[in-house]
Amino acid sequence: MISLTTDFDDFYAGQIKGQIYKINPDAKIVDITHKIKRQSIYDAAFVISSSYSYFPKGAIHVVVVDPGVGSQRAPIALNSDGHTFVGPDNGVFSLLKGEVFKIDVNKLNQKLLVYGITNFSNTFHGRDIFAPTAALLDIGDTDILEKKDQITRLPFKKEINKNIALLSILYVDSFGNIILNMKKEDANIKEIELSNVKIPVLTHYEEGKNLGLIALYSSSGYLEISKYLGDANSTLNLKTGDTIKLILKNE
Repeated sequence: MISLTTDFDDFYAGQIKGQIYKINPDAKIVDITHKIKRQSIYDAAFVISSSYSYFPKGAIHVVVVDPGVGSQRAPIALNSDGHTFVGPDNGVFSLLKGEVFKIDVNKLNQKLLVYGITNFSNTFHGRDIFAPTAALLDIGDTDILEKKDQITRLPFKKEINKNIALLSILYVDSFGNIILNMKKEDANIKEIELSNVKIPVLTHYEEGKNLGLIALYSSSGYLEISKYLGDANSTLNLKTGDTIKLILKNE
């Protein structure tokens, strides 16, 4: 099974699928999303790290959010938690840990000749490198991978000291919920304070029916700032990758 996560909701997604089917006509392809915010590596890192575990072990996840396509950044594969991730080494896999491999593009291109694939573009590695790599891995061909020591990681922040937390914004979803880089096990809290605004930590959205901003632990396990039947970020105007300072209260 191969999943796709990209920032292009266009015919480009169809080309990626076609390239996979050329190599493995029996592939099962699932779209996680093609609506990642354009060029947002931070958003892609959160989405793939929060989504892959809902797929069976052995799934291959292609992530194409690649503003540096054609540059010196390496094409890589990452084995993590029984899954394989394929994409650019630009930070999209920052929230994952595992064994890292560089994709040998010369070997890849030689293998693709067998399938009648000869075109290669410096501006669409999603179609010409990542998709065929995923297809080959899906049929058990790993000869194109060579061990790599480390990957590029985005500077996600999580510093919690007594009642103060400096946290990265991991994601702002389409409802305006702001997801923070903190989980329940990181701190036992009943309330947070952001820019002198006190925000209660609740258990579900409807508890905030008659309140303004609320916080709760989202389905991904991270703390989020929300507004019942509203858009919390229309008030706070934050974006993925921003760092905020919270005062934490457990009373």
